[in-house]
Amino acid sequence: MADWKGQSKGSILGYKIFIFFIKYLGLRASYGLLYFVAFYFVFSSYTTSRNIYTYYHRRLNYSKFKAMMSIFTSYVQFGKTLIDRVAVTVGLKNRFTFEFDGIKNIKALIAQGKGGIIFTAHIGNFNISRSFFTEISDTEINIHMVVTDTEHEQIKNYLNSITGESKLKFIIVKEDLSHIFLINKAIQNNELLVFAADRSGEGKHLKELFLGKEAQFFQGPFKLAAQKKLPILFAYIMREKKFHYHFYARPFIPNNYNAIEILKGYTESLENMVKEYPHQWFNFYDFWKEYKS
Repeated sequence: MADWKGQSKGSILGYKIFIFFIKYLGLRASYGLLYFVAFYFVFSSYTTSRNIYTYYHRRLNYSKFKAMMSIFTSYVQFGKTLIDRVAVTVGLKNRFTFEFDGIKNIKALIAQGKGGIIFTAHIGNFNISRSFFTEISDTEINIHMVVTDTEHEQIKNYLNSITGESKLKFIIVKEDLSHIFLINKAIQNNELLVFAADRSGEGKHLKELFLGKEAQFFQGPFKLAAQKKLPILFAYIMREKKFHYHFYARPFIPNNYNAIEILKGYTESLENMVKEYPHQWFNFYDFWKEYKS
């Protein structure tokens, strides 16, 4: 069983290479490079490709051939989200168009001044939201994305060195539990927390059906929302054709404010999004624990 270990593929060098391509050769040339990279990963990353195949064939009921072809498509789509993130960060935001579906819900959450939790997932391209939060709020508010990627801090610092700070900040989950202090401080200050909550691994977790089979989810974000009775939004930024992004934001109001109820609402929301954008869910590990480690 291959649980999430707190790292994603990618490095500062990789971002520098793509920044060079984007600046001097353009977005389309950068996308073209992806096809070679994706082809390489299909055959060089057996475990990851196997997990992607399982997702398509066993969970979405794709035929074996369609599932195999979807492995390549997933790698290409993942690469495009990374390139788009860099492109938006380095000043090419005008190359993209955006549809804000429910952005009023985020504005309303901010206007309350009570803080809250935005639940998202490793789907689409929520990382580019760092460029939009400066536009959707007229008030000064800090928005903290809680991440488990140990590489994220270095990449964040590198991108900030190019474009400066944004309202979207990062809280890195660390073994010394220092992130708990930062999360509590954000809550006390009525600030917003963002969790990409579709991960599992070592530590305490909750179980819920997802795409027809029981899966594990880290319990922390759901227990936090329940204990503090924080306002909740489910939000995703999905990539569509012709450099277009669709921003979804939906409020969720629990009846009893318990962690299981919030998790169930989250999995139902995420499942709908996965079915609409099947090639943009980027959990490339053994999510349903189908294989022995």
